[in-house]
Amino acid sequence: METSSATTNTPRTASVRCGEALRLFHALQRVGEGHGGVVELHGDPGSGKTRLLAQLTAAARDQGVRVLDGRCYPAERDAFSVLTRALGDLVTPQRLDRLSPAHADLIRAGLCARRGRADPPQPLPLSQAVHTLLAGAADESGGLLLVLDDFHWADPKSLEFADHLVRWPLRAPVLIVIAHRPRQADPLLLSTLAYGAEQGRVTRVGLGPISPEQAARLLNVRPDTGWLRSAYTESQGNILSLLVLGESAPLKPSLTTGLVTGRLAPLAAEVELLNPAERLVAEGAAVLGDRFTREELAAVCELPFDETCGAVTGLIRLDILRPLPHATTRLVFRQPVLRDLVHERTDHCRRRRAHRRALTGLSHRAAPAPERAVHIELSTSTFTSEDLETLARAGTEAALSAPEDAIRWLLLALRGLARDDRSPGRLLGLIPPLARALQAGDFLNDDEALRHLLSRHDGIRPDEARHAVIRVCVLVECLHGRFAEADALLRAELARAGSAADTDLLARLTIFRGIVSSLCNDGELAVLASAALQLARSAGRATTLAGALSLHALAELTAGRTARSLDAYDAAVRQMDELPIADMRLHTEYFALLGWCALSLGRPQEAESRYARGIAVSAGRSPDTMLPVLLSGLADAQLRQGRLNSARRSAADAADLAGHLGADRLRAYAMAQEALCITYAEPPGSSRASARTEEALRALRSWSDTWHSLSVLTVAESLLLQGGQERCLDLLLELGAPDLGLLSPSLRTRAYELLTLACVSSGTRATLWAERASRVTEICALPHIQAYALLARGHVLTQQNQPTAAISAYRKAERLFDGAQLRLPSLRAAVRTARAASSGARPEEAEVLWSAARELADHWQVPLFAQLPSGRPQEGSPERDRPSAAPSPTASAPDLASLTRRELEVARLVGTGRRTREVAETLRVSPRTIEVHLSRVYRKLEIGSRAELARLMAVRVSTDARTQTS
Repeated sequence: METSSATTNTPRTASVRCGEALRLFHALQRVGEGHGGVVELHGDPGSGKTRLLAQLTAAARDQGVRVLDGRCYPAERDAFSVLTRALGDLVTPQRLDRLSPAHADLIRAGLCARRGRADPPQPLPLSQAVHTLLAGAADESGGLLLVLDDFHWADPKSLEFADHLVRWPLRAPVLIVIAHRPRQADPLLLSTLAYGAEQGRVTRVGLGPISPEQAARLLNVRPDTGWLRSAYTESQGNILSLLVLGESAPLKPSLTTGLVTGRLAPLAAEVELLNPAERLVAEGAAVLGDRFTREELAAVCELPFDETCGAVTGLIRLDILRPLPHATTRLVFRQPVLRDLVHERTDHCRRRRAHRRALTGLSHRAAPAPERAVHIELSTSTFTSEDLETLARAGTEAALSAPEDAIRWLLLALRGLARDDRSPGRLLGLIPPLARALQAGDFLNDDEALRHLLSRHDGIRPDEARHAVIRVCVLVECLHGRFAEADALLRAELARAGSAADTDLLARLTIFRGIVSSLCNDGELAVLASAALQLARSAGRATTLAGALSLHALAELTAGRTARSLDAYDAAVRQMDELPIADMRLHTEYFALLGWCALSLGRPQEAESRYARGIAVSAGRSPDTMLPVLLSGLADAQLRQGRLNSARRSAADAADLAGHLGADRLRAYAMAQEALCITYAEPPGSSRASARTEEALRALRSWSDTWHSLSVLTVAESLLLQGGQERCLDLLLELGAPDLGLLSPSLRTRAYELLTLACVSSGTRATLWAERASRVTEICALPHIQAYALLARGHVLTQQNQPTAAISAYRKAERLFDGAQLRLPSLRAAVRTARAASSGARPEEAEVLWSAARELADHWQVPLFAQLPSGRPQEGSPERDRPSAAPSPTASAPDLASLTRRELEVARLVGTGRRTREVAETLRVSPRTIEVHLSRVYRKLEIGSRAELARLMAVRVSTDARTQTS
């Protein structure tokens, strides 16, 4: 938008001041009709007075009206100086000869004498003489327009003269326009003009703030332009400020030399007229920012308080500073652009030191982070750790209220923390507020702004800036579960790109829409995958083609087309293996997509390889939003292979990073993975496994997406292994049973197998679920899917007391799982085989099978199955459908040393079976307080229920009794 010249913007200014301009032109029209008058034009600096006067004088010349232009200057304080300049051309010998001798002498003494003469004439006689002079000149030229601009700087004699002009109006076609700033005008001038307006002799034209609609017309932009609202708010409807802000919107304007010597030259001249103390205080005020007190000014300027107060009084008189309405002890600049101008023209070194002093004062009174961040940013280029933390906190808090500032602060914090602190969680925590600020500031609609913001960001080239920002915003929306918003972002970007856009860009955006679809299960995956693959094959990059093939493989598998899925998967693997790491650094979501395909196809080793490579590429960037997703996928691949320690570490890291990102769904899934790892890695009846499972359960919400489905399946498996069949059933049935249509085939058969086992363990009919698992194999006959269906069939056969058929089904499942390197499901199948042999009264065979299962459990380090029984459990035994017996409650006394005295009291009372309200009444506290104490007790003792607490407290009572007896 070109707004560089005053002539270019004069019509625009007049167009937004239509009403005021019409009133001036109406007064001018009356001059042509033989009438005169006085017009007062008043308004703040930058409100458009000078531009309206230029329009008026041009119109007057077009009408043949003679224009007399008089402008006051603050440095000129000689008597009648403005009148001498305005009326000088009228004072000719011929006109003086037509005046009376007395009037001619007064004119010569007042308007023709040298400046600074000691005895100027009195204003009243001089005004009478000037009346006669103006009337004669008006009759000769067909009317006069006398413009007295910036009359707030007029000398005292000129002010008295103006008072007489208003009180005794001319009876000639002479229009007098007095323009001034009300805040700086002399009280005599204000009272004179007010009196004239009351008497009907003065027409008052005030220039207040323009409206938002007028601001849009002024800047030649649409009223709904994203940055216009913030620019209007900052400018307070002032025309000059809006023009300055509009020149470099939507970025924060930089006061270039062109601006200072152009539009802002009058403001710069005002600043230059300040005395040294006023200049120093004004510079300190510019450093302090929007609002400040005299005490703060004195501290920043390092001046005595009395001297600071004197300078402030002068600055208020000059309308540089203004008392804040309703808080007169605080001060503000009259315009933000004036503050920026003073700040820009302050000596660089002095300005930095002042910002550091301001920061010290704000820190002492614990000011909000955004207030301190301003001074941190401007006081140094070498940030301390405390500075970086403040910038990060300020950016997070200001993401929606001041997005431009927030983006700068967050990028500074990201760059600084990446150098000083390699903690990925701390860095990832800054990504969601950065994404919010980018969207709030409407930066997604301005490529130039994005390139400017990210041009120095590590690893981001200017041509990659837009893709990087769109990618981050979409990923953050997905991780926060706002899939509709993510899809809307992508749709808007596709619409913005249009049909003539780069095909590779269209393909990448379509792949992202497919990823979003796969997460929220909206049914559009197949269509989007096909469109993305077609675009990528026609003119896409190798990287884009790899992502499109991965998405296509997942879509085909979801639809049950196994052969096509395998072909697409193999092609994606070949394509991605040929790509260098540098080409994948902004596409690590493709690794997650391909890894998920491998897991769904029953290939955990290949999945681990894809996730590991994605993590390696992600580690080369700081930070990458995909990192917790990749770690969670890696944990799943490691868990299915029986590598419990590695899986637990990956899951814990994923949960931690997801927590920093605010990705509650992904964090719940990672917590569920960690709980399942601990369940397998702990002996039967582990309180720690139970506590972690309960924690994962509490993290679940009423969601409906892929991550939630995975979380439910994982937690349900933990509950089932711990003997919680009923709770397992309740969880699984919430996934949309009996159809489970939102689950992929591999997840569906896994869910049906768990449902079957839960029903068998609780003594209810399970045939329905086993049959449904078998139907899935008709759609998708992958080995691991068949294995889960065989497991389910084995459970039903066991329930139907057909041990031989059950053993056959379990053994087939074990071989299929083992062939796919799915070690934990294979071990579960081996345990079920041994149990089926025991229930069939075949002790010799059962002993061999139990021994083989124990050997596998020892080899893969799965303590849950390492203490398997020998021979056949008794029919009806409560341990029949559990992995092994729980340890005796009197095996060891719990360590209660970590509990406080109050927590121990609560634990003892709850351990006796009392309810929360009963405990609260006993201890005379609120039930809420008891719940808080209980949560702390559970956390410290690593348990998850009142039943476990009762058991532990029973152990303590028993141990205490034995100790006392001995």
